[in-house]
Amino acid sequence: MFIRHILFLTLLLSLLTTTWPMHGMEDFKASTHHDELNYSMSELKDTIRNIQSKADINSYLGMKHEVVRGDMYNNVVWRFDLGSQPTYQFVSENDSIDMEGLQERTLKYIVFLSFGGDEETIISKSIYYCDENGAIHEVKYIENIERENIILPPSK
Repeated sequence: MFIRHILFLTLLLSLLTTTWPMHGMEDFKASTHHDELNYSMSELKDTIRNIQSKADINSYLGMKHEVVRGDMYNNVVWRFDLGSQPTYQFVSENDSIDMEGLQERTLKYIVFLSFGGDEETIISKSIYYCDENGAIHEVKYIENIERENIILPPSK
């Protein structure tokens, strides 16, 4: 009798945990939107500007990212390597930019989303890309104000 109760409770718990919607889990569902990246630079800028939460990140970029530490504030930063070739890999524990990967066109864009101490509030957003001349650009959003700079001029 006791075994039947345990089996019933196990089955019930299993059903509840796999089918019951859990609060906040919609933020973490898997997505592969950026695997087939066809964004233009202006579309990507608009997308990043509109991101305000982790749910927005999932909707626009998916959840395929690396968690790294910010060099300046030692905070949590999510790095998205967008438009990358299937064999592309870049390993870094901090928010380093793969300049070589951008210049060799093994990926189109690198996006960093930097979080505050609560790891929920987005405090800055950055996009890095290489133009047709080989210059590396940084597009940075702080409080949704866009600033674009060339951080590495084209090689001559």
